[in-house]
This record gives sequence, structure tokens and C-alpha cells, in this order.
Amino acid sequence: MRFYTILITLYLLSNNFLIAQSHQENLDKYWLYRTRLVGTNGQGGFLDIGTGQGQSLVATNRDFNRICSNDWHMVDGKCHTREGKGGLSWADASLYQGFYIGMLALEYANLERAKQPLDKVGQELWYAMLTVERLDSLAEIALGKKEGKLDGFFLRDDVPANFYYEKDAPNDRRFGANSQNIECVSSDYSCGEEVAVEKGGFISQDQVIGLFIGFSLIKKLVADKRYKKNLPTYGEKAALIAHRIADYMSSSGWKLKDPDGKKIPDKWGGNALGMSYPIAKAANFITDGKHSKTYIRKGASILGKPIYGLLHASLAFQHQTNAVLCLMSMTMLPKRTRRGIARKSIKHDVIIMPLIHSILFDYELHKKLQKEDFEELLNTAPMSGPCFETEGCEAPDGWKSFDRWLHPRFKNGNPYGIKNETPGVDYMLLYNLYHYYYHKDLPTYKQTSKN
Repeated sequence: MRFYTILITLYLLSNNFLIAQSHQENLDKYWLYRTRLVGTNGQGGFLDIGTGQGQSLVATNRDFNRICSNDWHMVDGKCHTREGKGGLSWADASLYQGFYIGMLALEYANLERAKQPLDKVGQELWYAMLTVERLDSLAEIALGKKEGKLDGFFLRDDVPANFYYEKDAPNDRRFGANSQNIECVSSDYSCGEEVAVEKGGFISQDQVIGLFIGFSLIKKLVADKRYKKNLPTYGEKAALIAHRIADYMSSSGWKLKDPDGKKIPDKWGGNALGMSYPIAKAANFITDGKHSKTYIRKGASILGKPIYGLLHASLAFQHQTNAVLCLMSMTMLPKRTRRGIARKSIKHDVIIMPLIHSILFDYELHKKLQKEDFEELLNTAPMSGPCFETEGCEAPDGWKSFDRWLHPRFKNGNPYGIKNETPGVDYMLLYNLYHYYYHKDLPTYKQTSKN
């Protein structure tokens, strides 16, 4: 009997050790992903941090073996093709920018709690927010106007076709990495025969919801912090950007248009009436009445609220993309039930959503979700980063999507045959939320790899 007791004790001790080891490994993995995201020591990353055109925007995917001259996706998208090998792609960049901003706001809050240096993440967060303003100010210019306006009408990205090399230095590859170079790019901005609202590439309801998730996390976690003393706080900047966007959308009756009154087609998210209520509510939360008493106007309550209710009532019958968008918006509504968000998020395979909701509004997670549910996902993410069928790809099923939270249906690989490495913001956002919520049970949040 004593022998079996010893065996059980040894098993329990070893199991606890393995759990503790996984906690540290997942923190180490986070910082490896951060280094991989921004690049280091000649190894190109997925973005170039800065304030110039195309900078501080995270690429959607990359493939070092892409043939620039005849890659199907480059040719089909009417992108600028050239001789060379290795490509980076941007798509729905402003939506992903919201996730990136949220990830940085959480990193800032986690580092501050652990009494770690904040200068680096502070600058990166500020530049990421300035990027949203840059996309706003360039939107009119992209359509041929002489001047841009900060009016809430924005581009999804402004990545030029020659972004693969440093400006005025064609021999200096911006994303170079020894034998692995990036020699072509594709983006909503640089591809296609012309920049026009009929072709997409501008503001839409889904892009706004993504951005507002990032701004909401800023409001909750770092609203009173500043990058520099003479600058506005992060909260003030987020409030101003959110105000411009919500004011522009509501002023058009939630039917989005370009400066000349040309409608953005529904297929590009131009009809935002169905999401007007959660967008307006989120704007109220982010701005806290600083610029307008309320954005629930121009039909957001009379039509938008009941339409939104119908969307949630029929969630089980919606395409998964629409279901995920509804759940993303739901995270920013304080009076939504913990059980409802948990149940729907589990069903649609996006369990990150209740975690966002809990942190934004200080709710305890519903019992349907446990710490182990998040750890199962974190533990299985590959140390080398998410990918699909690229050379040396080690990602298991579950981490082969373009983004685990936006496209959970592709978590085991995409049906289009797009071989790619992805930036891993999906892992990093999950990890930061998880660490913020469960910090008492986890290792000290400090950097464990250099970037």
C-alpha cells in the first residue's frame, strides 16, 4: 500500500512540475513570437515599426518561397509582379491592427504590473495608433484628392508595392534575412488596377469592430498612460480616433460612403446598420462622453438594435465569419451575460471572446470556461510560430489558420492551398489576456528573449 502511495505522490509531483514548466514555456514562447514579429539580427519580421507609409502594420502572412513573377495569388489579385522570391501579404490590415493594438495594450499592462521597463512597448503602441490616423489622413489622397482629412474615413492599409526595400535604398531589403529575402508584397492598397471604394480597401463594419476591440483594451488598461510627457494619453488618442470613426459612420446613417457620396458596396461591409448598435455602444465606452454624448443615433437604436438582436438569435445559422464578427462585437457590450458569451464562443471555437469581455468589464469568467481550456491552446502552439505547409513548418492542427480567432474554420489548414507563415498575433493576444486574468498563478511577466 505504501508503495502505491509513493508512486501516486511522485506522479502528482511530476505532473505539477510539468504544468509549471508549461507555464514558463508559454511565457518564453510569447517573447519568441514577439522577436519573430518585429524581426531581429537581420531576420525579417512581419512589420517594420515606424511612422512612414506602410510602417507599423502587421502583415497577414509571408512565404519565403513565393515566386514573385508568377505566384497565382499575386497575378489573380493584379498585384505588382517582378522577378524575385519571397513575399509578404497584407489583407484586412486595419482589422488586424485592432488585435495588434490590443495585444500591445495588454503587454504594457502586464509589464507594468510586473514592474518591468515600458519604453519599448510604449513607443510601439503609440506608433500603432498613429498608423490608424495615417490610414485616415491618406484615404482621400488615395482616391485622387489633393488633401487628406482626419474624418474617420480610412484605408485598410497603405503598403506600397515597393515596400520590400528601404526607401531610396533598393539594395537594402526591409525584411531581408540572409538567404531568406522578401522581394515582393501584396496588399489591398498596392494590388488591383485602381484604388476605388467599389474594389474594397476602405472602412467597413468588420474593420471598425477589430479596431474598437483594441481601443477598448486601451481604455480599460492604459487609458491614463503616455508615450511621452508632451503627448496625449493613450486613452485620449484612442477616444479621438474612435470618435472620428463613429461620428463618420453615424453621420452617413451607417451606410458608408466615400467623400464624393459614392456608396461602399455591401460586399465590402458598407452597410453597417446591422452592427451600428454595438459599434455605437463601444464608441460610447471608449470615448466616455469626451466628444459626443452618444453615438447611438441615426437608426442605431430604432433599427440597428433589433437587427443586431436578430443576428444573435440566428447565430447558429450564420456563416462562421458572420458569427465570429457578432461575437467580437459582443465582447464590448457590458450587459451581455457571461454564460451567453461563453456558450456561443465555445460553439463557434473562439474562446478568446469571453476572456476579452471579462477583462473589459471586470466579470468573472463563466464556469463553462476553465484555465485549462486556454492552456490547452497555448501549450500546443509551435515554438517556431503558426504556419501551413511552408518549408520546416511544425504547426499542429489548431494553429494553421491565417488567424485563430478570425478564421477558426481554417485552424487545421486553408482549402486554398496558400502556403504561409503567419505573425502569431492570435497566440500573443490570447497569452496576454490569459496572463492578465490568471497572473497570480503564473511566472513573473518579464522578457525572456531579446528583440
